[in-house]
Amino acid sequence: MLTIVVLGGFGLVLLVTTLIVADVVSGSRREANASGSEEKTAGRVIRVRGPVHGRLENGTPAVYTEVTVEYYTRRGEGPFEVARKIPTGSRTSYVKGDRVIVAYDVRAPRRGRIAGRVTHWPQLGPRAGQPSTGQPSTGEPLPQR
Repeated sequence: MLTIVVLGGFGLVLLVTTLIVADVVSGSRREANASGSEEKTAGRVIRVRGPVHGRLENGTPAVYTEVTVEYYTRRGEGPFEVARKIPTGSRTSYVKGDRVIVAYDVRAPRRGRIAGRVTHWPQLGPRAGQPSTGQPSTGEPLPQR
């Protein structure tokens, strides 16, 4: 009977210790990926090269397009460049001059990554092929007279 109580108590101590260690390890992982250490900024595509036969970042042989983006940090440091290899069959396509979102670590701003394309920035001035009426464009065609 005493053996069962001792082993049960020892098992309970091991269980509590395991839970504490797991909580500490998961907390350190969360701090390593904390949103406070990563910032996002806007960048502009400066070079699109491809299609290129080679290997992607994960080592898979493929035909890809290499996109190079230039960006400045939110503190004005830079310019920095980041490149991304995109498979040719991908839905995402970039052209020179596109605006993109670049995510970078505050402690190492030179190692950024392209997080996606910016599609919600307003366009300045009239669109190409539209006559300037002096009024803001609503995107609808002008009424015929």
